Amino acid sequence: MRIEEAGLSRWLLESLKREGIETFYPPQAEALRKGLLQGKNIVVSSPTASGKTLIAIMAAHRHLESGRKVLYLTPLRALTYEKMVEFKRIIGENGLGFKVAAVSGDYDDPGEWIGRNDVIVSTYEKADSLVRHRAKWLSSIGLVVVDEAHMIGDPDRGPTLEMTIAKLLETLESPQILCLSATVRNIMDFAGWLEAVPVQSDFRPVPLREGVLQGARVVFSDGETRALKSGGEPLSALVLDSLRDGGQVLVFALTRRKAEAYAERLAQTISGSKVLDESWRARLEDYSRKILEESESPFSERLASLVSRGAAFHHAGLGYFHRRLIEDAFREGAIPVLCATPTLAAGVNLPARMVVIPEHRRFDSRSGMRSLSVTEYKQFCGRAGRPLYDSIGYAILFAANRVEAEYLMEKYIRGEPERVFSVLGSERHLRSHILSLIASGLARSELALGRIISRTFYAHIFGTQGLSEKIDSILEMLQAHSLISRDIGLEATRLGTRVSELYIDPVTCIDILHYTAGVERLSTLAALQVICLTPDLSETTVARIRSSTLERVLNEIGEELLVEPPDPEEYPEDYEFHIDSLKNAVVLWSWVNEVHERDIYERFNVEPGDFAAIRERAEWISYAASSILEVAGRKKLASVYRALTERLKHGVQEELLQLVSLPEIGRVRGRMLWRNGFRTVEDVRRASLDDLAKVPGIGTAIAAKIKRAAEELNP
Repeated sequence: MRIEEAGLSRWLLESLKREGIETFYPPQAEALRKGLLQGKNIVVSSPTASGKTLIAIMAAHRHLESGRKVLYLTPLRALTYEKMVEFKRIIGENGLGFKVAAVSGDYDDPGEWIGRNDVIVSTYEKADSLVRHRAKWLSSIGLVVVDEAHMIGDPDRGPTLEMTIAKLLETLESPQILCLSATVRNIMDFAGWLEAVPVQSDFRPVPLREGVLQGARVVFSDGETRALKSGGEPLSALVLDSLRDGGQVLVFALTRRKAEAYAERLAQTISGSKVLDESWRARLEDYSRKILEESESPFSERLASLVSRGAAFHHAGLGYFHRRLIEDAFREGAIPVLCATPTLAAGVNLPARMVVIPEHRRFDSRSGMRSLSVTEYKQFCGRAGRPLYDSIGYAILFAANRVEAEYLMEKYIRGEPERVFSVLGSERHLRSHILSLIASGLARSELALGRIISRTFYAHIFGTQGLSEKIDSILEMLQAHSLISRDIGLEATRLGTRVSELYIDPVTCIDILHYTAGVERLSTLAALQVICLTPDLSETTVARIRSSTLERVLNEIGEELLVEPPDPEEYPEDYEFHIDSLKNAVVLWSWVNEVHERDIYERFNVEPGDFAAIRERAEWISYAASSILEVAGRKKLASVYRALTERLKHGVQEELLQLVSLPEIGRVRGRMLWRNGFRTVEDVRRASLDDLAKVPGIGTAIAAKIKRAAEELNP
């Protein structure tokens, strides 16, 4: 179908032609035939790069023209940015006037300012937060796009996505729902739930060849075999063959350690070959320098060394700057080989000619050794083949012997993705969402609560009977801790409403009030220990240090703990839980006491991405603690957590909080100002530009900026 035949507005046609789009891919044409522009709810299941975003843009243009807004939901921040860029490029530029924004985080923001935009690209959690805050502009939404809809089956994000859809169905006036996924096998279940029509397609703009490598030979699904041309161990030989043919390689590793080990092995292979010319090596050296310029640590040095030799790793341990740098370098073709953990497959769009999966089994702490799901494998395959660059993409599994090769061929290459099921039965997620329904006024009675629960995917598949007992138990718990009242219908207390707005687990609130009961003062370490014991922080341990090392560090700090760990022999699981939470608390204590990041990485074996994530999360829970304690009337302790929140944000001792409020002043420059006698904003205001500029790390430009800011704060 040619784009002129679709009935699109002239401005959209012109924009698509500027993108070089003349005809539609099969799934796009089918969605149009099945009522996309007539407001039909549609569930699309088609491979990565088959044009699902354009389907969303075409549906969006109909609503934008009628003055309604579009809400586009994604699971990851990186994806919100990618989709914002795509929407802006096609409908937000060239004088069309439609405003596009990407939003995530800051769950205590009512979000009314967001309503100034026409297309809002949001993470699942942020969208749920906006519903909890009852943002007025939500009533203007005409289209809800759910990207990566198979994430409903994800144990962490699934319940939030499912409940957010149910809430939007309850509150919006006849919205059009468009679900997009590359791997939804039971598409009819989704279609039945949303009263939608299915669009299912195997079309790929770049054909995919899947095969299994055994020894030095690849057997493809059509029976063709291909011997490796390069010598050496199989992974290196396969990668070199692809590079010599001019294609990049994406290696999926099932753990961070494996990703780094593969990158090291392949960097040695590449540097020892003649596959890269001098200009390519110069580009790699440039990226390597940029990595070291951002931060110096053993982690950064290792990454920079790998990049200079032609390989890199990508996992959650990377900090934001390094992650974006590696992604950009790979996207631009500078880095020939990227070794990544599975999160990349569901995240940013980084295709390569060849995708390699050396292992299909990994260790799970809860279930032991576990095989990859077929869905995960298909997600990996989605990254094979770069549109406009490759005429074909390859996905290669590794087998140890012939029997395993046959097994991999049948299970993964010829197999279908698993069915997607709801995981809403998780009590932890359910209690948070039930409180939010009551606090937002959507469920003023148990009957209304049941009606909204009946709108969920869980209820569509299983009915609500299996949830009834859990819901009753949760309501009793929320009432027992004064978060809701059941005297006349269902109503959130002031405390319950605040917990819902803060987007935290109700048990986090209960724990904070319990641990601090009767306490008037807290040391910094004790205040950190409390928030690290809550469910919102306790599930992630960032430090990998021995208990003996932890004990030595605690002795050095010399601060009293508020909660002593239980007896390890009598309560071994509880003891381990407390020790892990203490590790987090000690890392955060080091940060707020201005220990250099490099020292934190080395001393506690913490990776930059993990460190950034725990700091951000701890800052939020500290802020939540200050709000909860304020509502509870415990103002002194609330002020402790308000100060701790700012210290976690900036990584400073309390005495520097005034200085780091100034522009361009972080923990290092703040401490230099302090040492040179500038200890308050008033000191900066009164100082001469020359005196400020003489402070190491300040200079004339920053001196002028901070002096101007100080004068505005203290006129």
